[in-house]
Amino acid sequence: MRKITRGAPYFYGAAIAAFGIIQLVTQNFLSALLPVPPTLPLRGVLMVLSSAVFILAGLCIILGIRRQLALVAVGTLLAIFLLALQLPILLINVHNGGNWAVVFEGVMLTSGAFIIAAGIPDEALISRRWGRTIHLLAMISHYLFALSLFVFCIQHIMYFDYILSLIPSWMPVRMVLGYVVVVAYLLCGISFIMGQRVGLAATWLGIMFFLWVLLLHAPRAIGQWNVETEWTSLFVALAVGGVAFSIARRDHGRLARAVALQADNGCIETVQLREGV
Repeated sequence: MRKITRGAPYFYGAAIAAFGIIQLVTQNFLSALLPVPPTLPLRGVLMVLSSAVFILAGLCIILGIRRQLALVAVGTLLAIFLLALQLPILLINVHNGGNWAVVFEGVMLTSGAFIIAAGIPDEALISRRWGRTIHLLAMISHYLFALSLFVFCIQHIMYFDYILSLIPSWMPVRMVLGYVVVVAYLLCGISFIMGQRVGLAATWLGIMFFLWVLLLHAPRAIGQWNVETEWTSLFVALAVGGVAFSIARRDHGRLARAVALQADNGCIETVQLREGV
């Protein structure tokens, strides 16, 4: 499983690069994720520039070239979209469930960039202030990611019948699967907030999103290959799965360091006892 979690940056980077490619192919912003008004000045130029950032940053993340800087750039761009576009639209119409989904998908993607960045130090950028800033952003992002899980838990309850309609008809016990997703969101959110069993929760969350990619989104996207929203949803799920695996990897690393520290302390105490200290 740890081999899979090591691929977290690659999954996220591939999804980000795909966002840029989709925009260039469709010559439009991601309609299901980036609701940019058609009247916005220089809209076409901004679309090309954002696509270039997505593609270049995604490639840097995949190829291991200044990964942390690329992730911070992506997180900053997504935060701008979130604060300038997605959040104002939600505040205008808070009763629209679709707006809530768009905003908190944006929160997941934005927070995910900083969470992954904190786990990939860049020697060229190492400084005390930079490191503190990245880790502060990652800590805030961790709780924002958990908040998103609670929001999607509530949305799955409110729109349960719609969620069931998205589950392929060939799957058995569809209603049970729907409830499993609700419980998974709730338990993972609680785990992240409480700081208990974070690695286990994040691993299963990542597995759930990857199963959605393979069993739900990929068949829908391939079956409707010219529908942009299906491809966008696929790569959002891939990116969020990558973020979940990154959280799992960080927690596993934290636990490994704690065990190593305990072992070192035990060895020191043993030596002191033998020497009569």
